[in-house]
Amino acid sequence: MSTFNGLEITTASIIAAVASEGAIHPMDTVITRMQSPMYSSVYKHLNGTLSRTLFSGLYQGFGPTFVAGTLSSAAFFTAYEASKTAFDNAQSAGYMLGVPRPLIHIASSAVAELLACAIQNPAEVLKQNAQVYQRPVSSKRGPSPTMEMMRQFWKYPSGLWAGYGALAASQLPSMCLTFCLYERFKEDLLERWKTDKNDVRQQIEATVLGAGAAGGCVSWFFVPIHVVKTRMRLAAGEQTGGTQSNLKGKPGLPSRVGAFSIARDVLRKEGVAGLFRGSTLTCVAAVVGSGLYIGCYEGAKIYLCNYQAS
Repeated sequence: MSTFNGLEITTASIIAAVASEGAIHPMDTVITRMQSPMYSSVYKHLNGTLSRTLFSGLYQGFGPTFVAGTLSSAAFFTAYEASKTAFDNAQSAGYMLGVPRPLIHIASSAVAELLACAIQNPAEVLKQNAQVYQRPVSSKRGPSPTMEMMRQFWKYPSGLWAGYGALAASQLPSMCLTFCLYERFKEDLLERWKTDKNDVRQQIEATVLGAGAAGGCVSWFFVPIHVVKTRMRLAAGEQTGGTQSNLKGKPGLPSRVGAFSIARDVLRKEGVAGLFRGSTLTCVAAVVGSGLYIGCYEGAKIYLCNYQAS
């Protein structure tokens, strides 16, 4: 069993976060706008065609995502690798021999994701409110959307934790299933290809394909939770005045609403389709993001390990 030190894991996880966040952030911005309550009034014309506004400023909110993404990624993979190593050592010592490998992967990813969510949520709130921010027509110049959101939430810091329950509710089962399927798909591919454990290229290919397939399979089932989570965060932005003040007259949601209230509101106004809005793009982003994220992580980790060995 290969072992990796903390520096290799941290460096590899940061590389993975930078690569994946930079690649999928534009898709994530479009998804947020599609799932927002302002989609029909701001991002679509009356004849049903999409407005150019939907595709403008696709990197709005990237700053907090970049900072928190690297930190949460390092925390996630450090905890994930440590948990897997602890379970492996316990089994090598004769304990927990009856525990199947998939359960170990699920437990390890659950521990890691709880830690990552605590770092990620405030940045996600800032990011999603910045993604739908519309500068007033009368103001040609001013602070960036991200800086405007930071200024607004400075007055209302508790709003940065809006949607944390929905985040944990979606991320925990989502990441557990993703990593369980990823490890399984990867093992099956390597076994089918009869790959030598020293064949780095095929190891990385199996990682990218396995992670992409796992992420795509799992993401669709959690789209409704993502819709609810997005609207909770945008409602927090409305309460600060950072989002809704720039969309006067546009329909929104009450500031103080829970997850079930938002879900009922979406079902009442938009039907089941409203809870699955943006599902196709979400799946595409998950395939690309998961494959790139885990692929870059494993590739960088193997490279750094070989570099240290040489």
